[in-house]
Amino acid sequence: MTLNDRPWLSRGVVLQGYVRPLATLKIEASSDPTAVTLLKARNNYTPAERAAIRAYGADTIRFQISQPALNPSNTTMYDPDYFNDVVSAIKTARQEGFIVMIMMQDEPITGDTSEDPLPTAETQGDWDLFTPVFGSDRGVVFELYNEPTLLGSATNWQLWLNGGTVAAGGQTYTAIGMQPLISHLRNNGAQNVFVLDALADNVTDPVTGMTVKEAAATLDGMQAPTDPLNRLVYAVHPYQHGLTVESQWDAEFGIPSQSVPVWADEWSAPEGMSLGLGSMTDTQVAVDLLNYLNAHSIPLCTGAFDVPKFVVQNLNPWTLTDYDPATPMKSSGRLVYNDFAADYSRELTVADGL
Repeated sequence: MTLNDRPWLSRGVVLQGYVRPLATLKIEASSDPTAVTLLKARNNYTPAERAAIRAYGADTIRFQISQPALNPSNTTMYDPDYFNDVVSAIKTARQEGFIVMIMMQDEPITGDTSEDPLPTAETQGDWDLFTPVFGSDRGVVFELYNEPTLLGSATNWQLWLNGGTVAAGGQTYTAIGMQPLISHLRNNGAQNVFVLDALADNVTDPVTGMTVKEAAATLDGMQAPTDPLNRLVYAVHPYQHGLTVESQWDAEFGIPSQSVPVWADEWSAPEGMSLGLGSMTDTQVAVDLLNYLNAHSIPLCTGAFDVPKFVVQNLNPWTLTDYDPATPMKSSGRLVYNDFAADYSRELTVADGL
């Protein structure tokens, strides 16, 4: 990737505070602990937080956005104020010099109970809202659909590429493939870089034999779409899930990165969390992953900066997580900070995470 015609490796953080409408969060906070956390995240989107993000070394903010809350036909989740709130937040970040990634999401964190396995007409309609506002701003990146749930296979890569009928969770969906979606957005004038998420993979720990389905895990077997502007990037989310799966990195994203641009645009490694290190206390696997990404020129967008546990222990002040045994909330915030500070230029050690 390039920025202002110079080679560029993004250094990013995620913000979750805009993943549901504000009015919805205020109502749900009376009974839903997740909504309480997200409401705090929303209220902390302030100049002080953006200054803390900048001090962390990040130049990119990835906003998690609710697909169903943007759609007027979704009578249970649509909020007429939501789109303008999101646009305002993005414009503020752009005015302060951040690159912004808009990540379209239909997972339970949005409040939706039915997750589409691939982009649908709803996805396309939502992007049609953003294109007139940000389609000519090359500093805004469109992540077309977060974490498709299908496992990587020849059949599913065809569905990912071209669309079709998909059966999942006892329902049938009509998917829009990445190629038709790209063509539609380009025809509507979008000049942006598009980020396309990988498919899921079943990853198996070679020592324990434990297998976990990992979202946005593999680009192995991908059939790349065409783009008249040649502005496509492919995203992976290489969480550990409590497993040591370094042997799978080559096939999943290392080898693909030799022929297409790859972005690890969501990753953190908290201890005690299933998507992170789980029960593992050896943090070497997190260090190894970042060194592997650096060796393959794959940039990183780490986890949520506005929700404790991933990058920070608390909000305002934004104290970083680390792997110090004395730290109650152990995660990869300090490790990634040192990676960003070096601009991916040196090999990390376990000490960088302390």
